[in-house]
Amino acid sequence: MNPADVGRQLCSAIDARDWAALRSLLADDCRVEYCHDGKVFGPDAWVAFNADYPGVWTFTLDDLVADAGRVVVRARTQDSSMTFHVASFLTVTDGLVSEIVEVWTDGLPNPSEER
Repeated sequence: MNPADVGRQLCSAIDARDWAALRSLLADDCRVEYCHDGKVFGPDAWVAFNADYPGVWTFTLDDLVADAGRVVVRARTQDSSMTFHVASFLTVTDGLVSEIVEVWTDGLPNPSEER
């Protein structure tokens, strides 16, 4: 499977809440880092974090760019009241995700320039 397909399948598994499929895409030594809060996960902990996240939400792939071994995903997750946006930077090695670095933001407008 090429890196772009791995990225698409990862997004589909998250949206479908198919945690077994999500885990099957991650290398056993996969490292996931959230830049916005400094959290770092191994593959099982990251899947559990997603599975246990409260609420009923969707995960929508908005854009995907891939090259040899690297994938960048721009996506959004939303429930009935909130929207969050994420940029995910994936490293794919031998058909499995070996690293993910994510940057999350809420869907709120930027603060006013006037202070």
